[in-house]
Amino acid sequence: MNAAEVFDLTGKVICVTGSTRGIGRAMTSHFTEHGATVVVHGRGADAVAAALDNLPERSRGVSADVRDLAAMEAAAGEIEEALGRLDAVVCNVGGAAQGNLDDLDPRMWSKMLDLNLTGAYNTARVAYPLLRANKGTVVMISATAGHNPAPMFAAYGAAKAGVEHLTRSLAAEWGPEVRVNSVAPGLVLTEGSKIALFAGDNEMIEKAGGAMAVGRVGQPEDIAWAVHFLISPAAAYISGAVLDVDGGPTQGVAQRVSSAMK
Repeated sequence: MNAAEVFDLTGKVICVTGSTRGIGRAMTSHFTEHGATVVVHGRGADAVAAALDNLPERSRGVSADVRDLAAMEAAAGEIEEALGRLDAVVCNVGGAAQGNLDDLDPRMWSKMLDLNLTGAYNTARVAYPLLRANKGTVVMISATAGHNPAPMFAAYGAAKAGVEHLTRSLAAEWGPEVRVNSVAPGLVLTEGSKIALFAGDNEMIEKAGGAMAVGRVGQPEDIAWAVHFLISPAAAYISGAVLDVDGGPTQGVAQRVSSAMK
């Protein structure tokens, strides 16, 4: 099998949760460009319909809250009825909230766990029977905050750490029929992050890129390619792995300590 065949997604059905905007939307466009039939997912029917506008007619949409297991089971049933199969699911829904742990609202702590961890579990769980039938794959979207200290975002980091442990546990339980991996993005430029982190300032974005070994901030397509690799036969011997896609560090611990002492 040559490289073109390895990365060809023709005939594959891929569901990406949280795919009406941002990284999720970029993934749906990427996968359809490589031949896949994509299931767009979101919480609102209108948002899903809008996301489908620029995709091929073979694409489908489902609307469900990933935190609601019954709703996700119904969505999996819709996929099976409409398309008859599922080859990969990308557990992309997530969100971060800022706050010190000593006074964080307990409801926000629970929200971070429900949205990022329970949502990923529910998604993988309802997809499992369909994936098992086709020896499919699960890719969970974690974050570098899941294995690095994340002051002010510790609840989010703890939830993503749970996602990474869940990845390894499911890989062990579901293999060899289903492979399970995670992609952990670093800083990725989306419509939301451009405003929330950089106030739309391109100069700030360029400066932030200087903190990455590759010299730029990430783009949604970078994450799409990483997920594509893990879905493809090129990753047939990879399961239970967490792939950092963060542009690489420019400093190690010794360099950071040295800088702090100057």
